[in-house]
Amino acid sequence: MIGEQIRRRRKELGYTLRQLGARTNLTASFLSQIENNQCSLSLDSLQRIATALEVPMFAFLNEAHQPNPIIRANERPKLNICDAEICYELLSRDLGGQIMAVLITVQPGGRRIAERLSKPTDELMYVLRGRLSITIEDQTYVLGPGDSITYNGLTLREFSALDNEELQMICCVTPPVL
Repeated sequence: MIGEQIRRRRKELGYTLRQLGARTNLTASFLSQIENNQCSLSLDSLQRIATALEVPMFAFLNEAHQPNPIIRANERPKLNICDAEICYELLSRDLGGQIMAVLITVQPGGRRIAERLSKPTDELMYVLRGRLSITIEDQTYVLGPGDSITYNGLTLREFSALDNEELQMICCVTPPVL
């Protein structure tokens, strides 16, 4: 399903596979396999593609476009691609709005190196459980349950779960680009 959504958006913008490959540093062959649902896709590759196609990653999930404003806990659109260390669950429905909220679960030792975003954002992370290590520019911070941090999304370098405990946090992004 994600491959079909990527193909549709690529064609809307009038990009060839080679042009999208040049924008993402991914090969046209690999992108073709993705569009034809013949291979798995990492979260980093999906972020690169979404950035190049100027949409949030969650735009590739049909569920994100349902008109109902309520998202039930057991019906949340999820992105848990290849890296089972990190799962993103969409908490807000309207990706065309001004804000996006995501529940992020990171397994012990899980780490995410940030990809360059397509545009500037303001972001907030609020830790629900576990301990978060987050690097903004060249400064690393450690947060625990109940702690939050705000930052410019272009300055995020990485985040990870500390210790041997699952990390769960809410991330709010404006405008939606994830």
